[in-house]
Amino acid sequence: MDLAGKFMGGLKSAAGAGLNLLPDRVNLFARYLTGVGNTNLQLDPYTERSLVQATEKPPATTEMVPTWGSREDAIEGDLSKRTKMMPMRIFQAGPGQPSSGPTMPYRSGDQTSSQTLGRFNAEVTPSTVRVMDTYDMENESEDPDLVSGKFQPGKAINLLRATFNPGLEFNRKTGAIRDVSQLLNDEQKDFKNYMKARGRSTTASPMTEAARSLMYALPVKFKPYEIDYTIQRPQ
Repeated sequence: MDLAGKFMGGLKSAAGAGLNLLPDRVNLFARYLTGVGNTNLQLDPYTERSLVQATEKPPATTEMVPTWGSREDAIEGDLSKRTKMMPMRIFQAGPGQPSSGPTMPYRSGDQTSSQTLGRFNAEVTPSTVRVMDTYDMENESEDPDLVSGKFQPGKAINLLRATFNPGLEFNRKTGAIRDVSQLLNDEQKDFKNYMKARGRSTTASPMTEAARSLMYALPVKFKPYEIDYTIQRPQ
């Protein structure tokens, strides 16, 4: 590596260490915006616990249960006609166990895991949980314009306005906003109630919407980066 390469590598390393001082949601997003990527990435213990918990699945067994032998019998609902046995996965009560495979924490209500990695793959061993993901702000729910590299001040401003105004609704496809205040009751129009509800969202909290607004405002085509991070499980 030449001198310039060593200098840039050292600069990215120092920048990565500095970004680790920020809250992890901001840390990961800032690495995406600045091109620092996964250099010197260190998540805080709270985020690590949240990611491990996101991989947990309740214990389950497969049992043979009686069911109807035909669609007509099922429509009639006569329990005495349930003569066919079918395997069914039965979830048990009790604490979940970390499991390998695709993980989607959005329905858990946990903002920490959903607003840092969101969906990710996990490899679980008795002593570690390895999380792997591509941080790119690209999925079927996101506006492709976010990563187009186009300067879109109109979308940026309209998204910010709708984020902090309960009476406005932002259209991600067109970038337009519309007045929906006539559809809201007094409680829904209250700013504090509105912000409290938005703050609980796992995908569209004020922080994440402000981040999207910033992406619209920057004429930059952001470079995805890979996350391959191993968390030690408590023994």
